[in-house]
Amino acid sequence: MHGKVAIVTGGAGGIGIAICKAFSREGVGVAVADMDKARASSLAMNMTTDGGDAIGVQVEVTSEESVESATQKVIDHFGRVDFLVHCAGNNIKSPILDLSVEEWSRVLDTHLTGAFLFSKSVGKRLLDQGSGGRVVFMSSVAAKAPVPERGAYTPAKAGLIGLAGVLSLEWARYGINVNSVCPGMVLTPMTEMVYTREPELRAQRLKRMPAGREAYPEEVADLVLFLCSERAAHISGVDIPIDGAFLNNGFMLEKDQ
Repeated sequence: MHGKVAIVTGGAGGIGIAICKAFSREGVGVAVADMDKARASSLAMNMTTDGGDAIGVQVEVTSEESVESATQKVIDHFGRVDFLVHCAGNNIKSPILDLSVEEWSRVLDTHLTGAFLFSKSVGKRLLDQGSGGRVVFMSSVAAKAPVPERGAYTPAKAGLIGLAGVLSLEWARYGINVNSVCPGMVLTPMTEMVYTREPELRAQRLKRMPAGREAYPEEVADLVLFLCSERAAHISGVDIPIDGAFLNNGFMLEKDQ
């Protein structure tokens, strides 16, 4: 992977940070693409101080103009791009009957339209380079186990799996692999903040987790790096849960906490 270049959208978020740092440790040039310019630049500076090569790029993933500008900045700085990891996302709490069209669009646009726009922008560069590439979408177990009162989140995450499947077919001839990663609950700073506010929520969730714990962001990052490596050269169009067997727990008895 040394000398390759990765764009990580939502790179200044919990899982995104872990992915950026993991790429950097492997000698990959990293573009931290995030709507929060200050956080993206700060993370990039820290990785550069640690011996990596990174830049922060401000981007609004729902804007084609912004996405194209961000991709070009990466090309201008690094001279190429090899990996795209789309982590940008949001999660609005609302049942379907109360969900506004604006809220529905905001969730789908960030997750799904953002993936579409970046795939087009980066995909064109990958085809021009002619040396293949890797694309990974951050989906969720919610794509298969719907979350109540998250009316747009599950459709958005399921859409990412569908988009990865289409691209895996269209881009296979070019040596570009496209996959989805489906984390379960991940112990990010945001999750920890929610648990501090609602400790009973964590207790309820842990009862449904065969492994007895959440995933760590670094574990998700390890899976992303594997899918971007040559060891995963023949893996494309799949969605891989990283959930400690959460999706398989239908007949499992709940544990007393």
